[in-house]
Amino acid sequence: MDNFGSMGNIQQYLQGINFPAQKEEVASGAEGNGAPQGIVDQIRNAATERFNGPQEVVQAIGGGQ
Repeated sequence: MDNFGSMGNIQQYLQGINFPAQKEEVASGAEGNGAPQGIVDQIRNAATERFNGPQEVVQAIGGGQ
């Protein structure tokens, strides 16, 4: 079950973030864009320290296929 919504919904929280970006930059940017705390926490707890693009973020938090 996907509690975070579709990939498009997640990507709206990543707008304005310049990739590649460090995990904390992505988490802070998503938080500033109104992402639910659960998504922000998932980003902060991701196994990677750096994301090369929004697709990697979506995959890391389980929203991608």
